[in-house]
Amino acid sequence: MWQAGNVSADAICGMSVDGQRRSGNRIAVVGGGINGAGIAWELARRDYEVVLYEKGTCGAQTSSATTKMIHGGLRYLEHFHLGLVRESLRERAWLLRHAGELVQPLEILLPLYGDSPRGRATIRLGLVLYDLLAGRENIARHHALDAATIAARVPLATNGLRGGFSYWDAQVDDFALVRAVVTAAARDGAAIREQTRVEELRRDGDGWIVKTDRDPGERFDLVVNAAGPWMNELLRHNGIDASYVLSLVRGTHIVLKQAVSDTGLLLQSTTDHRVFFVLPWKGTTLVGTTEVLQKESPDHVHPTDEEIAYLVQRYNRYFREPLTHDGIASAFAGVRPLVGRATNPSAISRDSRVVRRDNIINVFGGKMTTFMALARKVAMRADNHFGRPRVAREPVFASAGDAGRSAPPAAAAVVPSG
Repeated sequence: MWQAGNVSADAICGMSVDGQRRSGNRIAVVGGGINGAGIAWELARRDYEVVLYEKGTCGAQTSSATTKMIHGGLRYLEHFHLGLVRESLRERAWLLRHAGELVQPLEILLPLYGDSPRGRATIRLGLVLYDLLAGRENIARHHALDAATIAARVPLATNGLRGGFSYWDAQVDDFALVRAVVTAAARDGAAIREQTRVEELRRDGDGWIVKTDRDPGERFDLVVNAAGPWMNELLRHNGIDASYVLSLVRGTHIVLKQAVSDTGLLLQSTTDHRVFFVLPWKGTTLVGTTEVLQKESPDHVHPTDEEIAYLVQRYNRYFREPLTHDGIASAFAGVRPLVGRATNPSAISRDSRVVRRDNIINVFGGKMTTFMALARKVAMRADNHFGRPRVAREPVFASAGDAGRSAPPAAAAVVPSG
């Protein structure tokens, strides 16, 4: 089974799993987050010769700093992103069927108060539409709850509580999911080059030379740029024109020392109308997230005192027992690469863009829930470039035991100041 570290491209990429020589067409995938890992896996199952480059540990950056949700994105409906929500709900159902060891259904309560920015009618309409977009593969339909039922299930403040709703989404061990995908990609024929930073992409006739900090260059027929938050830097450094520019939006989460509820909660901020989650997480509680434009390099991402205070203040609006800094076990932050520009990060679309220019494919944006759909879109463009469609072998996830489930180095606890 796959081990972390470099794997010989000749030993792995040259042969398919049945021992037959592959038919050529070498592809480099830059970026070992969930999207890059998924793309490498999809291409390997189509019997391309694939090398995946990751400057650190696959999955240890943005993909390990999420809200741990596999979801359709209920709040995206406010901005009429119906296509994204429908695709996300379809992929949620697929992951529940195929990756049930890592992706589990989770009930979420959405309480309503007298000062809630969105009223009962608006929330009900959104949940009805959410159920309709999920179709036959919905986990469970939403239903209304009275105030007494909600207060009996979750230790929420009762002053002003008017009832609310219950609906279902899913929760994921994000880092373990990436490791399972990377392990499966290696098993199915991809070469995994971790701790290998891509320093230069240089055209070489009808191909590309990929130069790293470990070797002077290797030639490929096609490059897939899935560098995530590092996309802008990689394109600019190599003088590659792009159709889109990514906005980097930092999301901070806090992890509490105690479990608050065995169900999730989706709560509304009364000051800026944003929503945030309070979720059960491995015997503790996860609260997040913020949305702040990241102006520094994505190499320097950390939760700020202001963001932690923001989450504490909004948490305390809703729970009977106030949270202090002593109740916080850790905090972490990640950067989401979003397509487009906006003064309000919440208004930027979570949709992705896949753009092929000759023999380079740039992947802008993307979210954990839809990584398999994104991988199929990239593979289709690779097929188009090489002139014939290829049928991918059936995806079978590596088991969590094979992939490993230890926390990534980037997710080390950050204890907030007092």
